[in-house]
Order: sequence, then structure tokens, then C-alpha cells
Amino acid sequence: MTILFITWDSDQTNYLENLFFPIFKGITKETGIAIHVMQFSWSGSNEVERIRSIASQQGIKYVHHKVRRKPVPALGAYLTMLMGASKIKAHAKEYGIQVLMPRSTMPAMMVNRLQQWIWENNLKVVFDADGLPIEERVDFAGLKQQSLQYRWLKDTERKMVEKADAVLTRSKKAIALHLDNMGVEHGEKFFCVSNGRDPGKFKPDQACRQKIRRKWGLSDEDFLWVYTGSLGPAYMVNQMLDLFGRFQQIEPGSKFLFLTRNESFLSGKIPVHLESAILIKSVPFEEVPFYLAAADVGLSLRQHAPSLAGLAPIKIGEYLLSGLPVIASPGVGDTEDMLFDQRECFIYSDQNQFDHLLKWISTIKEMDPQAIRALGLQHFDLRQSIREYLKVLETLPST
Repeated sequence: MTILFITWDSDQTNYLENLFFPIFKGITKETGIAIHVMQFSWSGSNEVERIRSIASQQGIKYVHHKVRRKPVPALGAYLTMLMGASKIKAHAKEYGIQVLMPRSTMPAMMVNRLQQWIWENNLKVVFDADGLPIEERVDFAGLKQQSLQYRWLKDTERKMVEKADAVLTRSKKAIALHLDNMGVEHGEKFFCVSNGRDPGKFKPDQACRQKIRRKWGLSDEDFLWVYTGSLGPAYMVNQMLDLFGRFQQIEPGSKFLFLTRNESFLSGKIPVHLESAILIKSVPFEEVPFYLAAADVGLSLRQHAPSLAGLAPIKIGEYLLSGLPVIASPGVGDTEDMLFDQRECFIYSDQNQFDHLLKWISTIKEMDPQAIRALGLQHFDLRQSIREYLKVLETLPST
């Protein structure tokens, strides 16, 4: 079997090498299935070559096509989408692709345009619906549900779900929402797959912990908070800083580390009195586990919105596998269902919980990192993700 995974991105994403490449590498290693990746993005040539090199090292064929941004971004994207269908078709013909795997809305548009050809050539389609991307645009990007664009995007999604042989989501809640919209007769084609991390890389590491903490002047008693991942309006940066500022008044030796590629987003947002306690670093992905091992608690907060029901924050898996307890938001995918009764996780919904949060933090030093890691292994092990994808592929009709 040969699969073509199709994705559409901006110029600042790194989820391919961090999430999908390890899963695809594991699938190929276990089964011999070949996986190609076709990315449409407006990244520069250096970034494209960086991703291509990483893909090559993992035995993945990577193809990039530039997303046009002129004469205006919206029209450029539309023209790219029109041409993209032919790019997919040509690649599938050249390499004997048997399964197309479009990720999210724009790739779904391109694959929808090929439905007759797909049927005639007996290709199979696995639609990676991702989270609830159209609803995320409504919640965070100003898309109006009454607009023509919204109806166009929803129609694309509906057609893709109807035609696909299998549909992937990252939460059970997302499946329920899709079936409410589409009808329960499509239920058997939906699968929830996890965002797994390599437990051989994300793990407690006492030697690394001590080395990094000494560099920053942290004693064993001092607390190091950590946030890793993207930053933006939805990620509650001001609330995280406020929480930490209140905590730092009580524990003045504590520090807060942001591991992010979006360093500029923090410009002007850090209060003067916290500047010496805030650490901001952008490091290669392979170094992230070292810094997590040095921390005491990980944060995963998101502004409440209905679309969050489709998400599965991979940072929570990184924290837990590293032996870190987690402060997380309610209403985000299946996170609350998995962790609400676990001592290792505090579900934080509003500032009125601050006294309860302080009490919980006071127990962190007593928690067993290996027990926290065991919880991470239960839900976020890369090997589990690989098995879930293979289960989906096994359900496809014979190609």
C-alpha cells in the first residue's frame, strides 16, 4: 500500500516533523506501507528544504507546492487549490498511490474535485478531519456562520465525509458533533486517533534537570512553570502570566519558561515586575524534552470556545510523559474526561479557583514523576498512535 498525505499550511507550522513524521515512520517500519507527504504552504525555500531533509531521514517522500499569495491571499489560495487537484492526480499516477489522506478543509476541496477519477481508479480516501477547523475560524478568525464562505467550507467538509472510506478525528466529542450534523449512518467510518509522542524522548531525566536548573539559579525547592507550543489570542497568555505573577509573590524564587517559536507574540505582554522571572526560548524540537525535564508543572490553557471540543493538545502528552503534572482548561477535546479525577491534573476554569490551585501546587513536590509518566503512556504513547492508524487502514476495502 502507498499513501499520499496532503496538507495545507502557513509558513510557521512544525507539526509535520513533530507529530506526523514519527507516526508515518512507525507505520512504514511495522508494515512496509510507503507514505508520501504533499504539503501546500507559503513557506520559504529554507524551511521547505529543512522539512524535506527531515522527511528523507525518516524514509518519507516529501513534495512541496507553493501556495500563491497574489494578487491577494484569498484569490491566490483559490487558484492554488484549483491547480492542486491536478498536482495530486499527477503524483498519484506517477507513484501508484492507492490511498489519499487529505488533512482538513483545503486538501479536502482538492480531493473532492477528483472524486470521479478516484472512483474509476479504485483509490481509497481517508479524511483527516483534524479538529473542528471551520468552527475554529468562527471562534477565533471572524468567520461568520451566515456567510457564503462558511457554507462553502461546510459543504466541502460534508462532501468529503460522505465520500471518504474513513474519517479521523482527535476526540470522541468531535465524532459526536460530526454525526449530529451528518447523520449516524456515517458512524462506522469515524475513528478517534491520538497525538502520540515518543516515550523514549519525553521522559524524566534527573541529570538534565539538575544541569538546566543550576544554569538558571533554581534550587530543588523553587518552582519552574513551563508552557510549550504555539502562542496566539486563544492561548490565554495574559491569564497564564497573571496566575504566575500571583504565585510568584508567594514563591519569589519561581520562574516561568515559554518554549515557543512565536516569541514575538510575548513582546509587550510581560509585566515589568515579572521580566526577570520569565524565560523565553525557541529550541529545536529534539531539545524540548530536556527543558521539560527541568520543570515542575506544565500549562495547557485555552480560551473557551465550542470548537475546542475537537482538539487534543499534544503538549499535555509531552508534559505527562516527562513526569510533569498539568494545569489544563476544561472543554478541550476529551482531556477533561481523561484527567478530571487524576491527582496529577488541575482543571482550571477561572481565577476564583486560585486558592485551590495554590493548594494543589503545594502537593506537586510529593507527586511521583513515574506515576505521572504512566498516565501519559496510557493516553499519549507514540506506539498507541501507530496502532490506531493501522487499525483504520485495516478497515479500508481492498485496493
